Amino acid sequence: MTLNKKRLRGLIQIAVSALLLGLILRQVHWGEVRDALARIDVRWLALAWGLFLLGVIVRAARWQVLLDVLGVYRPLRELATWYFVGGFFNVILPTGFGGDAVRVAELAQDTSRPAAVLNSVLVDRYLGIMVLLPMGLVAAVLAPGAAPTGVTALTAVLFLGGLLVAWLLRRPWWARWGNRPDVLGRVMRALRLPALADAVAPYDRRTIGRGLAISLVFNLLQIGWNVAIGRGLGLVLPLTVYLAFVPLTAVALLLPAFGGLGVRELTYAGLFASAGVRQPTALALSLGVYVITVATGVVGGALYLVQGLRGIKATDKSG
Repeated sequence: MTLNKKRLRGLIQIAVSALLLGLILRQVHWGEVRDALARIDVRWLALAWGLFLLGVIVRAARWQVLLDVLGVYRPLRELATWYFVGGFFNVILPTGFGGDAVRVAELAQDTSRPAAVLNSVLVDRYLGIMVLLPMGLVAAVLAPGAAPTGVTALTAVLFLGGLLVAWLLRRPWWARWGNRPDVLGRVMRALRLPALADAVAPYDRRTIGRGLAISLVFNLLQIGWNVAIGRGLGLVLPLTVYLAFVPLTAVALLLPAFGGLGVRELTYAGLFASAGVRQPTALALSLGVYVITVATGVVGGALYLVQGLRGIKATDKSG
């Protein structure tokens, strides 16, 4: 049953990507997209990839901060390796969370702390989004016309919703309600709300503050590689446009799709077109981001191969 569910989920995600890509290709002349990509300045693309690689190291540092609080101490080099490996699986698996699952599985095997590792990965994702969204709101304040009103409203709703969830999970009543024998207690346990509250309890304000600060650095890098690819395509847009749109493109990638394909392209084409960017160029921008994502995934795949070869050698020696 579990295997069938996984297959069904994978097929749904592939279908979502195919459907969205089909919708885009009906609206955009692919030849124009190809011409835009052919004209891209590879120096700007190389800069974007460098920022992307640096972003992996920064995210690994954030993960290390969260793991330390849970008593899971691992060197930054190891965590960065698993982040690269996770990027590889994000590219080849039909889900945006495949890399997270691999990170959890591999590090849990090394530490024998699967619950703590899973906890850290979930909070790691959350902190990244909760810094990126207010950056979009800042852009709306600095340049009211940078994004449509609906985009700004959606960003605000997502941000306020994230804050509300965090505040609720920090309340003390979940454990008490979860122990009740009545219907309320059964509902709380079925939704796993007491367990979620326990999961976020170890993170104090200092840890959250450090995590948010590192997230700010990473998200500035994320804005940076989008700007670099845009410049490589000849786009000269105000920084506020990227601040307004990149948060929503990042949130959209949480939706089910094969490696983010389709979701990323549709989001970029829709958002950047509203800022006056021609759809073929906006689509080329999204594909440029995909190119450096795949390139980083190749690095992760090579590192995973090296890790496997080391494991085989270690087994042979012990045998």
